[in-house]
Amino acid sequence: MVNSNKTVTLVSPPSRMMNHYRPPLALMYISGFLKHKGIKTKIVDSIMENQIIRDESFFLNKNNYFKDIEDQTVKQISEIDTDIIGITCYTPEVDEVERLAKRIKQVKPGAKIVTGGIHPTLYPDDLLGPNSDIDFVIFGEGEISLYELVRAIRSRKDINKLKGVGFYDDSAGKKVITERQLLDYELDSISCPDYEGVDMSYYTNASPYAIRGVFTRSMYLSASRGCPSSCTFCVAPELRDFNFASGIKKNAGVRLRTPKHLFDEVAFLKENYKIDSFYFIDDLFTLDKEMVSGFCELMIKSKMNLVWGCSSKVNTVNYNSLKLMKAAGCIQLDFGVEKASDEQMHLLKKGTKVREVKETFKNCHKLGVRAFANMLINTPGETEQDLRDTVNLLEEIKPNIVSINVFTPYPGTEIFADTRGLTREEYPLLMENPAKLAAERPDKFRFAKHNVDLAAFASREMKRHNKVYPNISIFFNPKYIQSLWHSQKKLNYTKQTNLLIQEFINQKF
Repeated sequence: MVNSNKTVTLVSPPSRMMNHYRPPLALMYISGFLKHKGIKTKIVDSIMENQIIRDESFFLNKNNYFKDIEDQTVKQISEIDTDIIGITCYTPEVDEVERLAKRIKQVKPGAKIVTGGIHPTLYPDDLLGPNSDIDFVIFGEGEISLYELVRAIRSRKDINKLKGVGFYDDSAGKKVITERQLLDYELDSISCPDYEGVDMSYYTNASPYAIRGVFTRSMYLSASRGCPSSCTFCVAPELRDFNFASGIKKNAGVRLRTPKHLFDEVAFLKENYKIDSFYFIDDLFTLDKEMVSGFCELMIKSKMNLVWGCSSKVNTVNYNSLKLMKAAGCIQLDFGVEKASDEQMHLLKKGTKVREVKETFKNCHKLGVRAFANMLINTPGETEQDLRDTVNLLEEIKPNIVSINVFTPYPGTEIFADTRGLTREEYPLLMENPAKLAAERPDKFRFAKHNVDLAAFASREMKRHNKVYPNISIFFNPKYIQSLWHSQKKLNYTKQTNLLIQEFINQKF
C-alpha cells in the first residue's frame, strides 16, 4: 500500500475548546479503530489550560482564543508526516472548517483533506466543489468508511466503489455521493477509543463539568449510538434513518454495546488513568433495561468505588431501576424535561407526560439520586402561560440542578425544515448566544408568541431554582465521599479546588 508509513491526522475544529475538559471522543474512536487496523494516527486537539472558566471575559475575547488555537493546530499539522487529514464538523463550524482546510492545504499541499461528522452526514455534498479545499466527505459512522477510504487513496483504487463517501469528480465536473455504509457490525467491534492519542492527564483533571455540578476526576463514555425519540428540535430522528436503512429495528434503531464490553472499558480507565467517575454521553442511556441492569450488576459485583451519571428520559426509568443504578454508583441523571404541559410536549414530539416527569423526580429525591432538569424555551407557539407552567413545574419537582436553554433552529431538525430556516451563509450565527440571536434577529430566531425577554427569564429562573444546598449536597453523598476516599489522585483535587471555586462564583454571581 502506497504511503503506508505516513500518518492519518485527525483534527478537532478550534472552537471545540469551548468544551470543558471534554475529549474528542468521536476522533478517539476512529483513531482507535484505524490503529487496530495497523494505520498510524495522530489526534490534533489543541487545548487551553489557562482559560477554563467561560466567564464574561472569555466570551468577549473568544474569537482571539479561537484564532490562537487555529494557529497552534496548523503549526502542529505542518510538523506531521501526514498524507490524509480528517476534520470533524458540526453545522455551525462549516466556515471554520473550510478556513482551516484552506490553511492546511497551504502547509500540506499534497495531503487529502476529509471531513466527517453530523454536517457532512446530513448534507454530504455541501462541502464539495471544484474550488473546495476539502477532497472527501465521510457521511454516517466514520470508522469503516474512513478506513476503506485511506486504503483506497494509498492504493490508488477506485473511490466510486466505496460506501459512505462523497467527493468532487474533476473529470466529470460533478459531485459524487456513494451508497450508504451498512451498519452490519456489532458496536463492540469498533468501540476501542485511542486514549493514548490524547492528553488524558488533562482530560481527567478533577472538575465539575462531566457529571455536571459534581467535582470529580471523570471520563466520558459512549454505550450506544442513536436515539429512539422524535423530538422536533433535535437532529436524532434524521440520523436514525441510517440505522433503519441497515435494517436495524430493535430499540428504534439504536445500537448498543454489551454490558461486559462497557464494564471492561470502565475497569481499564480506572486501572490506567485513575478515574473516580464517568459520564455516559449517550442521548438515552436508560433505553434498554437489559443492558442497563447487566452493566449495573457488573459494577456492583466489582466494588470499584466509582460514581457516574447519564442522560435519561423520564419514562424509561422507575423506582426499581433507579434503585439498582444507585447501588451501582449512579449519582445523577440528566433529564430532558423541556416543557411543563402535555400539550407542549406533544407539539415537540417528546413522547413523555408531565405526570411521568413528576413521578420520576419524586423517585430520584426519595432515593437520594441527583436529578438534573433541562428546560427549553422559545419553541414555536410558546406563550407566557407556558413560561408560567415551566416555573410552576420546577417549583414542584425541585431539580437539584436546572438548565434553561433557548431554542435555536439547527439544520436537520423538523422545526428547521418546517420554518424559515437559515441560509448556508448564516450557519456561523449558530455559534452565537441563542437568546441574543432571538433578540437581534427575531425574523430567523424568535419562535415564541410572547414578548418576554428570553435571556432575562432564563437567567432569573436558573438562579432562582439552582439553590446552593441542592448543588453542594453532593459533597455529603456517601457514594461520592467513598469515591474520593478511594481515589489514587487525591492531590489533583487540591490542585483543582481553585477552579471549582471560580466556577461556582461564575455560575452564582
